[in-house]
Amino acid sequence: MSYLAPFRIKCVAILSLVTIISGCKTAQDGEHAYELAQGCYAVQPYDSTDFLVADQDTYKLQASSEQGAEKFFLKPSSLGSFLLYDRAGYYLSANGLKIRRTDVAGAGSAWAINHLEINDDGTKIGDAYTLTSENSLDPRLSASSGKLSSVLVNAKPPLSVAFNLVPQPDSACTSHPEAALDAKILSDAEAQSNPNEPVVGFADLHTHIGFPKSMASLSMVGDVFHAYGIEHALHDCDDIHGNNGSLDFLEGNDGNGGHNTTGYPELTYWPHRSSKTHVQAYYRWLQRAQLSGLKLIVTNVTGNPAFCDLLSLMHLGKTKDKCTGVDAVKQQTQYIYDLQDYVDAQEGGPGKGWFRIVTSPSQARQAIAKNQLAVVLGTEHGALFDCREGVDYCTEEYVEEQLSEIYDMGIRSVFPIHRFDNGFGGTKTADGADGGWMHLTSKMSTSKMRNIIDLLNPARLLFKEIGGHFWEFEDCPAGINGATGVMSMVDFVNNDLSVLTDAVSSVGAVGPLLEKGLDVIFIDKLSPLPDYAEFEGDKHLCNKRGLQDIGAYLINRIIDKGMILEIDHMSYFTQKQTLDILQQRQYSGFISSHDWFENNEEIRSQILGLGGLISPMKGNPSSIAGRIKALKAELEQHPYTVGVAVSTDIQGVTSQANSDDGVEIEYPFLSYDGNVRFYKPKTGNREFDYATEGVAHYGLLAEWVENLRQVDENDPEDLMGIFMNSAEAYLQMWERAEN
Repeated sequence: MSYLAPFRIKCVAILSLVTIISGCKTAQDGEHAYELAQGCYAVQPYDSTDFLVADQDTYKLQASSEQGAEKFFLKPSSLGSFLLYDRAGYYLSANGLKIRRTDVAGAGSAWAINHLEINDDGTKIGDAYTLTSENSLDPRLSASSGKLSSVLVNAKPPLSVAFNLVPQPDSACTSHPEAALDAKILSDAEAQSNPNEPVVGFADLHTHIGFPKSMASLSMVGDVFHAYGIEHALHDCDDIHGNNGSLDFLEGNDGNGGHNTTGYPELTYWPHRSSKTHVQAYYRWLQRAQLSGLKLIVTNVTGNPAFCDLLSLMHLGKTKDKCTGVDAVKQQTQYIYDLQDYVDAQEGGPGKGWFRIVTSPSQARQAIAKNQLAVVLGTEHGALFDCREGVDYCTEEYVEEQLSEIYDMGIRSVFPIHRFDNGFGGTKTADGADGGWMHLTSKMSTSKMRNIIDLLNPARLLFKEIGGHFWEFEDCPAGINGATGVMSMVDFVNNDLSVLTDAVSSVGAVGPLLEKGLDVIFIDKLSPLPDYAEFEGDKHLCNKRGLQDIGAYLINRIIDKGMILEIDHMSYFTQKQTLDILQQRQYSGFISSHDWFENNEEIRSQILGLGGLISPMKGNPSSIAGRIKALKAELEQHPYTVGVAVSTDIQGVTSQANSDDGVEIEYPFLSYDGNVRFYKPKTGNREFDYATEGVAHYGLLAEWVENLRQVDENDPEDLMGIFMNSAEAYLQMWERAEN
């Protein structure tokens, strides 16, 4: 590199902080240095004997050997950007134009690292790099006259911002905090397979990886990933859930009026299998599940505008995202794409990660052959396209536009209906207190009220009726479950809704006003409250509302596009009419990922006869084994691949599966294909015991699969073969839909 020396010395001497001095030969940023991910390096100005060394609250340049230099672990924060983490657990950070050594990562701690190239012919300057901070000023790390600083330069930086990153042994660095996989990938697992061969592995047909961005980012605490690492992703939850978890009304509490809010590394209270409002699918836990044989997931963006409004009311000033159905789908879908980029960054660059969003079965097969998890995007939003019941804008033209938009976003699986009646049809109702909450939001979603914040403006609602309707029932036809034990809304408002009013009353200075708004303006407007006394006893109740004309149009257009239709959450009458359309169109591309209405042989036979799929909802392995056995007998009557998946509903505001009583997991154990050895899982200071905790987080799906293998071993029915055929069964169903 001696041919660079004459102009390098001149430029270093006359560096400008803002512009490049005329007459100095300059360089330009080249490609992102993705390959530096997870490496250990010493940092040295280009063609210098100095190295960066730690100096209390900053770093300085010092003539030193490599041995005396500070060693930095490069943890990717995003594609092409890194945290530089030193041996004592501090970060190289830019605070404005000053270099700082900080104990917490922030905006100035992420550095975009690029190869450096000569600007006239594009030749790289050896192995030199530029480091650009991602704080608001975007300064570059610079070494000028023997001093370290950060400077503002234009697109063609002077060579004073050129640095060597000198590789060091991994043992010389302190690794950045991260959740351990507690799994060893054996050599055979690295081999790629033939995408034209049948897939061996299982599918999870119902997940909610994007839920942290649902409901204005106020419902679920934590992130599936975070640019600054696990300490930020799995942080204490008191900011949203309040002191001792007092504002966490969706989950309840631990029996002491709330719950412990401590996050990583202690994780005292969460995650646990019954947690509804804390992240359970942190990306490393998701990766551990993939190593257990998980080949494909369907992950649904979701939300409830009424709940979102309630949470926004409780957390005034903390709302990060919007509550509408259209916005919720965009926000969560982008989050999942960002997760894909983050995983790629950890593995060394675009396309190299194990998490891959796919938009066709052929793409899925290619991804799985490369040992990547095929991720199918779906939507399960009650206010799909914001087509509330009674709105006049939900026309065929509007639905066509919205369906095309989500298709272009990569979404391929669609629930037309979720938890409440909408413009497309009626919902499957629920009983008990959980049903009461859904019932309340169904009333709100069909009302004239478009945002609960209206309660803070009494002039708008005090003398107006909210409108809308509660669920309207009739006796179900013989053989249909429907709902039993539907909760009286009088009892719900008097008892269960008090959790919300109590929580709202504690929200700072505006709490009493909010509580007054709920009690006087809102709750009074709900009257008359139905008590369903006429349906007392063991009656099976069905929602009267069926498939609407615009709903039929939507379903036909989903078929036309070869998308996957989700038929659960529909009222019996809506579902029956939908199945009639599928029968007329002879369409295979649909699933029941909740295994609902499974008691009805006629419906079940119609689904399987068309080539649709039925997937049992989460459960302990013995119960799922029973469902696999039952479905196997029915599947064998039809000319389709016999495979039964599972639907965990992870991060879907629900509990996860428990273990079988008396199960013993002996560590280490091998994955079903023998390519991965699993050890007892631990994150931070928290060790997880599957036998007593069940699937406390998604990573323990590996133990759940081992539990299922033991069930199969004790009662040979080839349960594992059918289960591990489920990804292939889904792909074949999708291929039939495309064709």
